[in-house]
Amino acid sequence: MKNRLKEARLEKGLTLKQASKHIGIRDSTLSQYETGKREPKLETWVKLADYFGVSVGYLQGIEDKYTGVMADSERQVRRNKIKENMAKTLRRAWAEDEPWEEVYADFKRQWNLLELEFQKITQDMER
Repeated sequence: MKNRLKEARLEKGLTLKQASKHIGIRDSTLSQYETGKREPKLETWVKLADYFGVSVGYLQGIEDKYTGVMADSERQVRRNKIKENMAKTLRRAWAEDEPWEEVYADFKRQWNLLELEFQKITQDMER
């Protein structure tokens, strides 16, 4: 199964460098994602899907057609993954294995992803 990353990027009329800069990853990494040489983590799939304005399933090539509204099951998977990552970060904070600043930065990133998820849900509900 082939993902639609390159297709989505070209539809926006972007080069690898332009897209990777907007997304916040290296262009070589994006190229490897497009060719299937590397597989993005779930949080990266979410970031890519949000950037291109499609669902993760569509971008991965799982869904044949993008309807513009994310399925409830996909929303739940995304929320659960974010919550799981937030919990891991909090456990690291209590274990005091890492400097507090690093743990806080990780937690803040997870919190921002959760906020983006709820914004996406709100947008979908308004359609």
